[in-house]
Amino acid sequence: MLMIKVFTTIAVIATTTMAQMSAPMKNFNVTSPVSNGPYVAGQVLPCTYILFSEVDSSSLKLQITLEPVGSSTSADSSSSSKASPSGTSATSSNNSTMVIAQNADVSKTDASAKQNGNVTYYEHSINYNVPKTVTPGSYQVVFNDLATNTDLSVPIEIRPVSAATANTPSATGSSGDSKNVFASGTSMYHQPLTITAFCGLAIVAGVAIML
Repeated sequence: MLMIKVFTTIAVIATTTMAQMSAPMKNFNVTSPVSNGPYVAGQVLPCTYILFSEVDSSSLKLQITLEPVGSSTSADSSSSSKASPSGTSATSSNNSTMVIAQNADVSKTDASAKQNGNVTYYEHSINYNVPKTVTPGSYQVVFNDLATNTDLSVPIEIRPVSAATANTPSATGSSGDSKNVFASGTSMYHQPLTITAFCGLAIVAGVAIML
């Protein structure tokens, strides 16, 4: 009876929110990234997962990694990969596994609680900054349940760093350039007026001498 209630809870949430993928053990769902979705190097890759109030997740130990498709490198054996806090990028080579979260938050607190009708679930999200040096191509975000040695892989595409991201000027530099442009324009505008005023004064002085 409890199992029926659990699956009912999962079904209700899945049908009333965005497309989700369920973990093999049905102990969490993933809502982002979007399967086969395009993401850009140098920008944010959102990783969002939800836990259910009816499912015991006390033993869940969740690790999240970003891996090139076809890579034989695992997060456990890669000595070059480093865990990164939320919103940061781990140091990595183009073909290595990037650890998004070594031990992702699986707590069920009021801060992460969400309500959907009579159903309560818990949502956690990590915004991972994809390194600009990542080679564009096919990748997968792997949500690995280390406690059961099962994982949920979400295929994605990483595109080259955008020109806007690579060439965006700093706010200070942009402001300084604008000030210089306006200063130059003002000087050029007032130059003819200065010459005209000088000529007028010369004429008045000449008339005064003649008188």
